[in-house]
Amino acid sequence: MSFLRRIVQNPTLSKAVPVGKAMIPFPLGRDPSSLPKINPNCDDIDMDRRPISLRYRVTAMLGLSNLDKAVEYSHHAVSEKYRFKRDTVFICNSVIGAMCDAKTLRGSHLCSTTFSTKSQTLPNMLSCNLIIKAHCDQGCLDDALDLFSHIVLDGRLSPGVDTYVILTKALVDAKRLDEACVLVASMGRCYFMVYDVLIRGLLDAGRYVKASQIIEELKSKLPWRVYHMAMALYKVSLMEYWFKQGKDEEAMEIYKVLDMSEQMNDIVGNRVLRVLVEHGKKTEAWELFDEIIGFCYPDTIGIVMKSFSDEKTIPLSWASETCYRTIIACLCEQGKMSEAEEFFAKMFSNCEEEELMVGPDVSTFRAMVNGYVMVGRVDDAFKMLNKMKISNLRKLAIHRAT
Repeated sequence: MSFLRRIVQNPTLSKAVPVGKAMIPFPLGRDPSSLPKINPNCDDIDMDRRPISLRYRVTAMLGLSNLDKAVEYSHHAVSEKYRFKRDTVFICNSVIGAMCDAKTLRGSHLCSTTFSTKSQTLPNMLSCNLIIKAHCDQGCLDDALDLFSHIVLDGRLSPGVDTYVILTKALVDAKRLDEACVLVASMGRCYFMVYDVLIRGLLDAGRYVKASQIIEELKSKLPWRVYHMAMALYKVSLMEYWFKQGKDEEAMEIYKVLDMSEQMNDIVGNRVLRVLVEHGKKTEAWELFDEIIGFCYPDTIGIVMKSFSDEKTIPLSWASETCYRTIIACLCEQGKMSEAEEFFAKMFSNCEEEELMVGPDVSTFRAMVNGYVMVGRVDDAFKMLNKMKISNLRKLAIHRAT
């Protein structure tokens, strides 16, 4: 029996550890003793002497995409000089999240130093979720499960829906479906999005009977409205299952019984759209898009632009401002910089100076820079890069620096 199975099946193992007991370090990365030593009272940090908080400095470096400098600054988050209120965990989570986005696990060094026994700094659930996901992304699923097991045994943190979604997806991807079933059954609450990941995995593996059994059991566990959406998503998963089996007629029969009201839901509608496109049913996909165009979400626009940009004229005038980032990213990937510039200009013109936080984010600036380089407009790429620096510094200046 696996360690994970023993924990979730034996309630005596998962009792909370009294806070007064000595802290057992969380298995977040390398052994702290193997890492370079940091002098907690060190003044020799490469930054000017203005009375600006470490949190602000790290956030500024992340806003400018200078991850190396953010990492360098964040190593001092545990020192007595720079530790302030809850800034230590916030700083570490910000940097670890940026590292995970950059597909590097250098964040494990930071975790080991910050959340060691000596520092007595307790990670929050976000810290753990970031590292669990990083482990899963790098194929170190057992390390992720070790951390989850520690959280359950320690008792001071409580895994939530994000934790279970990450681990269930990783177990499904690794074809460890029995363990995924045990994990999902152990949840204290009934999170349907976790069950959805498991059901899709079971269907992909051809375990149709088991998937049907689980969806039937959910009738007594979910509120009616949630169960109604769960059934709609199950139908879409079943539709995809039949497509993968080469049985298009059966799949389309399921599609025909889906209510339009169900497809107006962004989660259900986007999944139906994606399944239709991926399995060559572009006529039906375009008809569906035409029906839900007034309720478009960023994901909807992304699916349609990537699938139909060479075949159809997509009516982007319907898109709300929340879709602009997705539109710009797709246009840049397609080399349509003139159109991308129009939407980029709208993002700036639609936000007043005091509302800069809703303007273009770093990923949008990067998309524009990459798009300019792709079409050979290098000078414009450098201008956009400078604009990004100015914009992000202005956003950060809204917050107090001290």
